Amino acid sequence: MPDRTQRRVTHVLSRRSLIRASAGSTAAVALTATTGGFVLAAGAAVPWSTLRDGLAGRLVLPDDAGYDTARQLQLAQFDAVHPQAVAYCATDADVAACVRFAQDNGLATAVRSGGHSAAGYSTSPGLVIDVSRLDGVRVGGSTVHLGAGSQGVDVVNALSPYGIQVAGGTCPTVAMGGWIQGGGLGYTSRAYGMGSDRLVSARVVLADGRTVRASATSHPDLFWALRGGGGGNFGIVTAYEVRPVRIPVLTLFNLNFRYSDAVQVILAWQDWMASAPRELACELMFLHSTDAPAGTEPNVVLTGGYHGAKSDCDRLLDRLTTAVGHPGTNRTSSELPYTQAMMQVYGCGDTTVDACHRVGFTPEAQLPRDSHTTQRNLFFDRPWTPATAQAALDAFIADPAPGQFRFLGLFPYGGRINEVSPTATAFVHRDAVLNAGYAVTLPTADPAAGDRDRAQAWVDKAHTTLDPQSNHRSYQNYMDPALTTWRQAYYGDNYARLRTVKRAYDPDRFFRFAQAVD
Repeated sequence: MPDRTQRRVTHVLSRRSLIRASAGSTAAVALTATTGGFVLAAGAAVPWSTLRDGLAGRLVLPDDAGYDTARQLQLAQFDAVHPQAVAYCATDADVAACVRFAQDNGLATAVRSGGHSAAGYSTSPGLVIDVSRLDGVRVGGSTVHLGAGSQGVDVVNALSPYGIQVAGGTCPTVAMGGWIQGGGLGYTSRAYGMGSDRLVSARVVLADGRTVRASATSHPDLFWALRGGGGGNFGIVTAYEVRPVRIPVLTLFNLNFRYSDAVQVILAWQDWMASAPRELACELMFLHSTDAPAGTEPNVVLTGGYHGAKSDCDRLLDRLTTAVGHPGTNRTSSELPYTQAMMQVYGCGDTTVDACHRVGFTPEAQLPRDSHTTQRNLFFDRPWTPATAQAALDAFIADPAPGQFRFLGLFPYGGRINEVSPTATAFVHRDAVLNAGYAVTLPTADPAAGDRDRAQAWVDKAHTTLDPQSNHRSYQNYMDPALTTWRQAYYGDNYARLRTVKRAYDPDRFFRFAQAVD
């Protein structure tokens, strides 16, 4: 097993907390806004006391204690952005007040639930409307009610006494707000569907300040769009109602292979997944530090979870190693109660729930932020050929540059994900067999321009290598600022309908960012 630091980095990458740097202005005056088409008012001219006096929650300004923490996202590479204010909303009325205040004062806004936007779109040089404190978890009848700010680790912990869970991701601090709207992928997806597939209703604050309930019978077009149409596009979700599942145990496994067998591992793995039960979820990862001693081979790690008994999981792993023709260099599997298993997945197996949060969120929080990550991803609707697998690996090791930690991750689709029609919800990626993503992390949040450019060039070259074999689509929860075809890549043929919904609920495009539905 890798040491704690490597396990944390591996986990962060496997859950696609992969963010590239994007150009972000820090000026507070006379900037073209990324939301609503506004031009930012000068900070001193904005009557912030009016907003502060009207909030049940907390408004944090640059001169206030805690401002530096309040403006932070998960990735420190976006620390150059200095919002004029961060509003921690405590009620739906707070959210509506922020929307009206921003409109009245010509302020750009960004909506933030967990701060994991893969492109930094949850911050702004204007007003950040933060719903992280709307984090309640409540069981009601046959459904579960989740605040948009509820984080994965807290949801799992809160539901554990009831013997139920909700479809969730693999990162402890990702909040439900954006995760569900972008589709909601995790170890539960093949067995129980995407997180958005289990949505019953959502409470949404609209651009005109109204709060509505979107469901199959109330605002059904908005409800359709919220299930995969991307966070922050149509309004500010403050709460969800979802259908829970019963997951008593999860068998976690790790299986390491030799890099010399990498092509055969990829081919055997995808054949294995094609016939595997939907209860099996995993990610095949290739990891390498360019600063490793000469001759060091990249790590090849299959990690995942099986919704069932260890004995059944072990038989499945035996089938894979037989197909590879090698038992692997290391193999572990453990059947655990679901809550305990997820703490392991989160990288928090040896700590508490309170500590399993990003530093600064609470006094007990211990999880560090990430520095600087550049990433791109593609979907594939057919298995890789040997030539594609070899090309992917060649791109992975090409053009080494100092200080890079490189990652290639293959995440299988199928199961319940693909049983839903591409047009039934806004999440269009129902024919994919896998998603593949390249990422590179740098050790500092503000690397030298040359280091940043080399990282981007490597990811771009790898992306270009695989794009002809892909279906040219990308996962909208891994937003890629370098992607010029993002409308088709994220939403496919559903984009036209999303645009219609946008114009119905936000005709003036108040909710706007670089890759917002227009």
